[in-house]
Amino acid sequence: MINYNDSEVALNFLVNTDIEAARAKCLYDGLLLQKKTVRAIQFLNSSGSAAERTEKALASEEYKLHLKKIEDAQIEFETFRNQRGSNALIIDMWRSVNSNQKKGNI
Repeated sequence: MINYNDSEVALNFLVNTDIEAARAKCLYDGLLLQKKTVRAIQFLNSSGSAAERTEKALASEEYKLHLKKIEDAQIEFETFRNQRGSNALIIDMWRSVNSNQKKGNI
């Protein structure tokens, strides 16, 4: 059963991770927006036909590194989002349990 301590821990987690979660989201969004730019720079620095340059850009170490950064940022953001959602549910559950206790249903 959810108790007051569980809800307090959950609330503290939510309060203490607001900024960190926002930064994780902004980092992910920013890296995602830069994806085309990184590819374009690699395309412009390549030689050959347009198709060859596109393939070289997509296969470049810089582009692969950027994709890895996007993946890492997405994992961090999604982890925060899931943890924050779980903690919000703990608080909601505590509210329900507390309300039912006051009504004498538990």
